[in-house]
Amino acid sequence: MALNLSSKSPIILLIFTISAVISTHALDIGLHAHAGLDLFKQCSRTCESMFCDAPPFLRYGKYCGLLYSGCPGEQPCDRLDACCMHHDQCIAKMGNDYLSQKCNKEFLGCVEAFMRSGAPSFKGNTCEVGGVVKSISQAMRAAIVAGKVFGKP
Repeated sequence: MALNLSSKSPIILLIFTISAVISTHALDIGLHAHAGLDLFKQCSRTCESMFCDAPPFLRYGKYCGLLYSGCPGEQPCDRLDACCMHHDQCIAKMGNDYLSQKCNKEFLGCVEAFMRSGAPSFKGNTCEVGGVVKSISQAMRAAIVAGKVFGKP
């Protein structure tokens, strides 16, 4: 009996690619974790800054991070978080296609504009913003490559 993974292949490739680009020190999340951490909560109402250099676990603001988003109506914590919020909205409009070339390229452009602007991060942020941007950019570039491989718009 053959296993059909064709519908899951883009997501598997994305996760594999992201995992391949993270630094090894970021894999030891136990050093940064605290009791009661819920990595898969439904939505965020608070500005967070955790796992800054680990793309699969990154939480920045309310909207930045895989499987992490702000609750409906929540305002982003800063301009970088606003980029993530708009990316989440774009992905939703594209049928939750995380390999959408359009959404991912727009997101990278927004993140680059944020960095050029010199805008501040949110109050209470413990992440180095350049590191967060690097993690996000690596993940998005991997998603763009995967999207090209699978012919995503």
